[in-house]
Amino acid sequence: MRSFLLATLATLVASQTFEAPDFNVTEALLDQGVNISALPELAGLVERSSDLACNIACSSLEVLYGNKSIEFQNDAGYTAFTSGFWSGISADVRPYCIFKPSSPAEVSVMVLLSRLSQCPFAVKSGGHSAFAGAATIEGGITVSFENLKGITLSGDKKTVAVQPGNNWGNVLTALSTTGVTVVAGRIGDLGVGGLTLGGGISFITNEYGLACDNVASFDVVTASGIIVTASPKTFPDLYWSLRGGGNNLGIVTNFNLWTKPLNNDQIWGGTRTFTEDVFPDVVKAWIDLTLDSAQDPKAGSWIAWINAGAKVASTELWYGAPAGNESAILAPFYNITAVSDSTKTRGHASYVVDNEASNTYGQREIFYDITVKASYEIAQRSVDIFFDSIDALSAVEGAFPVLIWQHITDGSLKGSTRNGGNALGFDANGSPIHIIQLACSWNNAADDDTVYKVMSDIMKAIKSDAVKLGVQNDWVYMNYAAMFQNVIASYGSASKSKLKTVAKKYDPTQVFQKLQPGYFKLDRAAVPDARYFSY
Repeated sequence: MRSFLLATLATLVASQTFEAPDFNVTEALLDQGVNISALPELAGLVERSSDLACNIACSSLEVLYGNKSIEFQNDAGYTAFTSGFWSGISADVRPYCIFKPSSPAEVSVMVLLSRLSQCPFAVKSGGHSAFAGAATIEGGITVSFENLKGITLSGDKKTVAVQPGNNWGNVLTALSTTGVTVVAGRIGDLGVGGLTLGGGISFITNEYGLACDNVASFDVVTASGIIVTASPKTFPDLYWSLRGGGNNLGIVTNFNLWTKPLNNDQIWGGTRTFTEDVFPDVVKAWIDLTLDSAQDPKAGSWIAWINAGAKVASTELWYGAPAGNESAILAPFYNITAVSDSTKTRGHASYVVDNEASNTYGQREIFYDITVKASYEIAQRSVDIFFDSIDALSAVEGAFPVLIWQHITDGSLKGSTRNGGNALGFDANGSPIHIIQLACSWNNAADDDTVYKVMSDIMKAIKSDAVKLGVQNDWVYMNYAAMFQNVIASYGSASKSKLKTVAKKYDPTQVFQKLQPGYFKLDRAAVPDARYFSY
């Protein structure tokens, strides 16, 4: 069977197609060792349309892989799974079943059963998305990667194979004694999958580029169930598309990551908190760091602007080596009086694990973002607009709005061109990008529309000022986007067109657009709604 599949694959690649026009799902399942005639309900489905499609698909998975691989709504494990989402909005979603594959081949069979039954699915790596439908699906199959947690460092320590059930805390802890690290998320309980496929900002991104640009290869379950390895040399168009294309091209079951040297796992970082009287100095120091990053790309920062009775700028500073406080590029932050400071030399792994404390589970959540060309004036305007606007949330129980600054510096822009480039649509020679992000948590679903409108109005106001100042930038960072934002369109027409061409080649029947309908699709926002700001 293996020789047959390889011969078929070679033929398809040579003909510039991937899935044959006469592709037969039943035969593909048979190639995977699944004879649907042995599954009576599924065999009957071939002859009829059924409202019980997901019952049949889930029951078939249970027959094939045992009851430990499936959780139904009356099972204890089901509630434990759904309550484990970061966002309470995602936790409210009720899939028909939860499927826990133990191998990539089982993921392949799930995709084929979904095609045969037309039962939709979603895939969960870490499940840190704010809105419903991204990593779980109402009434369909939610795939949990909890049994796919392999971490295998190569003998030469140049790459590490990471399965998607891992979070970044797992990965960095496993590497912490090896002398190498990876471009990883900055909060330990973030999943490997979503962060990498959407871009991925790290504590070492300014030096090495985004997470998606530090993947040597992806093992991918395609729409036809065939598992391929996408790399700069094999399926390079698919490799390009997965670097920022989200969940639109396939299901990644292994990320083969390039490692980076890091002696004793030691970096430096922490939080310096500043009060309102020094905000102008903080703005200048942060924009200077963003614009001058190429002078010392080990340094980076985000700022969380908060009003919790008093306005503060909670400024995270980091450096990809010990004693970052001694670096010239971060000196301006030390020339500003802070009310608290937790910066110190620490382990990369322990840093991201410690940051998990910033994640409160179970509340309703929204992210929203736009980007601008880094400039002092729009930076200050974003702070003013934010603090002037959030009083509109005063009646919303539990509302905690935050304005967050992040940057895409010269190192990330240049890194986006390596090995054929990525799908994000960056201008590698352009100005550093300032990500202006909103985050808000609150308690009650009755207040959803109020929160969405306030967040949207803030985005519109900042965008309007950016246009007036000539620093607008359409690109939206997928990992911080609201469900109303058309992320793929924001990449630009050339990138979107190429993504659609690649998708047509590998997924001609639009499995990952229609049967996996959640998250940011090639032609739409996750939840299109003209009432709210897109980009």
